[in-house]
Amino acid sequence: MIGTEGGPVEIRMLGPLEVTADDGARVEPSQPLQRAALCVLAVRAGRPVSARALGDLLWGDDAPGRGAGAVKTCLSGVRRALTRDRLPLGHGGYRLVPRPGDTFDLAVFRDLSARAREALARAGATGGAAEGERCREDAAELFGRALALWREPVLEDLPETPSLAGVRAGLLGERRRVREEAAETLLALGRHRDLVPDLRTWLEDDPLNESFSAALLLALHRSGRKAEALRCYDRTRASIRAATGSEPGRVLRDLAERVRQDDADEGDGTRAWSVRELPPLRQLPPDLRDFTGHDADRDAIEELLRAGATAPVPPTVHVTGPPGIGKTALALHVAHRVGDAFPDGQIHVQLAGASMVPREVVAVLGEVLRALGVQNGDIPDTLDGRAALYRSRLAGRRVLVFADDAADAAQVRPLLPGEPGSALLVTGRSRHLGLDGARVVDVRPLGPAEAVDLLAEIIGPERVARERPAADAIAAACDGFPLALRIAGARLAARPAWPLSHLAGLLDGPGRLDQMVAGDTAVRTHIEHAYAGLDEPTRRAFRMLALAGPHPFAPWVAGVLLDTADAGGVLSELVDRCLLTACGVDRLGQPRYRMHDLLREYASELLHGDADTEPALERLVVAWLELVDAADDRAPRDPYFPAPARFRRHTVVAADLVGRLVAPDPAAWIESEMPNLRTIVEVACAANRHRLATGIVMRLAAHSHLHRKHFEVEYLWKLVARAATDAGDPETAAYARFRGAAVVAGDQSRPGDALPMVDEAVEVFERVGNHRDLSRVLGLRGSCRLALGRAEEALLDAERGLALAERTGERHAELSCLRVLGLALSRLGEHRRAVAAAERSLAIGRDLGEPAYQGIALFSLVRIYAEAGRHDRIPELCAEGLVLTRSIDHVLGTAYFHEQWGYAHQGLGRHELAVERLSVAIDLFASQQAAAAEAACRERLAESRAALRALKAVRNRKAVQN
Repeated sequence: MIGTEGGPVEIRMLGPLEVTADDGARVEPSQPLQRAALCVLAVRAGRPVSARALGDLLWGDDAPGRGAGAVKTCLSGVRRALTRDRLPLGHGGYRLVPRPGDTFDLAVFRDLSARAREALARAGATGGAAEGERCREDAAELFGRALALWREPVLEDLPETPSLAGVRAGLLGERRRVREEAAETLLALGRHRDLVPDLRTWLEDDPLNESFSAALLLALHRSGRKAEALRCYDRTRASIRAATGSEPGRVLRDLAERVRQDDADEGDGTRAWSVRELPPLRQLPPDLRDFTGHDADRDAIEELLRAGATAPVPPTVHVTGPPGIGKTALALHVAHRVGDAFPDGQIHVQLAGASMVPREVVAVLGEVLRALGVQNGDIPDTLDGRAALYRSRLAGRRVLVFADDAADAAQVRPLLPGEPGSALLVTGRSRHLGLDGARVVDVRPLGPAEAVDLLAEIIGPERVARERPAADAIAAACDGFPLALRIAGARLAARPAWPLSHLAGLLDGPGRLDQMVAGDTAVRTHIEHAYAGLDEPTRRAFRMLALAGPHPFAPWVAGVLLDTADAGGVLSELVDRCLLTACGVDRLGQPRYRMHDLLREYASELLHGDADTEPALERLVVAWLELVDAADDRAPRDPYFPAPARFRRHTVVAADLVGRLVAPDPAAWIESEMPNLRTIVEVACAANRHRLATGIVMRLAAHSHLHRKHFEVEYLWKLVARAATDAGDPETAAYARFRGAAVVAGDQSRPGDALPMVDEAVEVFERVGNHRDLSRVLGLRGSCRLALGRAEEALLDAERGLALAERTGERHAELSCLRVLGLALSRLGEHRRAVAAAERSLAIGRDLGEPAYQGIALFSLVRIYAEAGRHDRIPELCAEGLVLTRSIDHVLGTAYFHEQWGYAHQGLGRHELAVERLSVAIDLFASQQAAAAEAACRERLAESRAALRALKAVRNRKAVQN
């Protein structure tokens, strides 16, 4: 073992592992697994390797016993051999850190190779023959020293796991390139005979290498061994034909012919014989200067590509997403970032899959082969032949192939590299190319902050900072699509005098796609190309789904819009084409889908003039109405209104759908679908279907009351009232205002704001003779006036409403008017009449059998007894009220009954019991965010606690006196 104070070590791994101290002592670990771990760390010297990654490399992905504990045990042995400071803890994983003076044969090999190439570069640049010769001699000597570091058996201690296959291939590829360069250098120096033994050995390792075969052919010929040279060529030709189905390359064939003709003499140029690969290809277009966002996707793609160096097969990364989402920009950006992982270059091919005429892959392969140095005459005619030659040319190389805009798998499969070390990066709008093992990265829109950052990169951060709200509005209008943001930025950059608010206004509302144009780039064009690639049934589905709205929707919505029992196939097709997004599953395990805003706007434009639009919209609105009616029928009532009439039969929604969606938990279904219900009310109102919208909102009222969605339902009633007014339907508008006023006055405790709406409804119902609704609205007006301290006016409204309700048989209106009548009489001091009215109200509630009706009547009676000072009657009534409110899970109602019970205890001087009830009420009010009620209850709680303290003080004084 080398102590921490020991000297430098030499680590040799390009053969059997050897670790030698400066005194010549061998100190490598003896256990095979520890030796393998040291080799892996030596390959990645200085770079951290996580415990999980190291386990995969040492044992393979699926081997048992490769956990963090096993890795730690293995590395402890390595650390004992090398000292802890060479293998420190932390730093994001395990890493081998060389100390000053340490040497690694792999690092030396790479350094010598680099110096040899520098010498060759000087030889080419010098003007003198002698100087050039000297530089080539230096290069040959350096290449020879580099190759001499490799020993048999090669890489013996590097594990043969699938995860390390790429590492081994990459290291052997580095040695192959140095051998090719050394052979070329020695031939240029005329050292033919010296080279022949090495070339024979190298060809045994790499029998398909045309560079080695050409060098050996030429070296043997120049050494006077022509027949032997031609036999070597024949063996190479047979091997290549067996492996690839094609002939050797033109350069090798021509050289063999010239040897036969004795024409391959010393006068050939130094590179005339060489069939080595061209210099590394650098075909990537320029990276975007202002690339912004997509950090998580960028990191994921980069990690997958860099893993190609250690993958048993070349990785395929498929970047997909809707048109305009920035797939190509993201993939190109990552391709530039990982350039160091693919030292033999990057190949870029444009497949034009989104165009009307996607490119033929046989032509694409022809272009790639020519870029790889294959002459036209050597390129096979068939697709299979070209693909085989392409894989042969990439063999042993570490190349990134970037295939942009793929249409389908047929375009991509021939481009797959055949050996480890390379990788394929594909973009395309189809999510499923059917490529085995491909990792799919689904690009999502930029978040709001990322979108604004991109805009700032284009037009300058100062301009964005001056108008940040307008910048936020532009980002929102672009829906996080980088293409739309870049177009918006380009327009602003070309118009520095424009305020951002001006463009934000142009992008606000329908028609924004017309504004998303800059030069020859338009968002609409990208979407059009994607739409044009669909068949007609899928196009129709794309158009109809615009009616589903901006929120995630369930498959049944698509079925209703398309008038089919099974829309799964067309939904899957749109998801595959990235024109629809699958966004998780709902509480029933059903998939949810969403169409991005810009795509939906384009689809909405196509709906104009489409004969299917009106029937589809009608089906969708009625379907939501039928479902919400079924949910409301299974839910507890609110206390303010009777249940609406129920549908005797469903015309759009099947009974089994109701059973699956609504029946298990009606409240949970309404809650989960509230965004879509809000949207369908908006759509119905905009489409002159305000009566259907009224039916939906009416059936949401009870849920909204019980679950405190007060502002939501108020908004919907205002929407209906406005639509009804615009349609010339004053009675429906008055009804919507009346219902909205009930929410404002009762649930939001704002009777002053509600009263004008109530007055307007009274006037309309009186004018049209709608006595049924007039009796209800008079009860509400009485309640508002009472809350505002106008008890006499409240009494008049309640009496008039009660008379109308009795005449029309509206029992719920009777209950409401009697309740208000009792409270008004109580406020005026007529307690006996007040109790009688409240008891009549409670009797009706019990007769109707609805807990919410009984509860509100019971609560009114409790308040009347409290006003009359009859606290002894209250506990029994509160106990009954708690049973009722708990039966419908009405938490706020439960809180109020605890509160009133506590007040009754105070009135009876039972302050300990009052503290118990009021404390429970405070907790319940807090859980419902009823701040005003909570504050009032806390004041009364403080009074009882003060009373208890005073009582305790009196008792203490008496005890002292006694």
